Amino acid sequence: MLFTHTPKQKRFNAELLGAVQVSSNTFFVYKNNEGGVELKSGHEEKAQKLAVQHMMSLNPRIKRLLSKCRIKPAIDTKTLKELAGGHMNETCNVAVGIYSLIPQSLRRGISLDIIKEASMLHDLGKVLIPSKILNKPAKLSPRERRIMNIHSTLGYELLKTQNIKEETLDLVKYHHQNLKGSGYPIILDNHLPSDIGVQIISTADKYSALREARVYRRRLSRIESLLILYKEVLEGKIHKEIYKALMIYAAKFDRA
Repeated sequence: MLFTHTPKQKRFNAELLGAVQVSSNTFFVYKNNEGGVELKSGHEEKAQKLAVQHMMSLNPRIKRLLSKCRIKPAIDTKTLKELAGGHMNETCNVAVGIYSLIPQSLRRGISLDIIKEASMLHDLGKVLIPSKILNKPAKLSPRERRIMNIHSTLGYELLKTQNIKEETLDLVKYHHQNLKGSGYPIILDNHLPSDIGVQIISTADKYSALREARVYRRRLSRIESLLILYKEVLEGKIHKEIYKALMIYAAKFDRA
């Protein structure tokens, strides 16, 4: 994605490729103006904030969405840093694992590059969700849940201002949907673009979230997490082949 911002005389122009975590340090990976790849410390939050501010300036719908939910526009770059170095990075690992283990016939409609890009960007919209809601150590109220649920749409609206493929945008927007269509946001035309792609990102997102400690619960074990997701298989929310691939991946690479 291309971020362009011009504060005073300095021009910020770089392509954000993703994020990596080395020990306890997070680094954002950029392609500079000369085409070279460089790492920037995740502590350099100013650049991240400028990038999101620029995306917001390009799409008035974002502020309208926030205003509708009575949210004051504020960018939580700390959340972005934590997500990119932790949850989104791990979701990407799981999603790639699932993709590599499902039958070839299911992979025909979606490319690995799209899976990688969407999984690294799927929770970008959370930078605009108030931290008191994101980090609330208790059950969310109905209003707080409605606010939390717009993060996927906010991520979609932010990213559509950039040079992002439509397939990636669809996965970001619908990564909380399921086979029954009972997730969010609501599907209006009974057609979910790239169903298998959505299933891969959604399942990887849920599994990696269950395996992480949250302010409101402990970190769940591999078996506990798989059992919770198996219930969704029985409810018709998760494709059986997607779940089977997740089980194989978890058994090989997530034994803790």
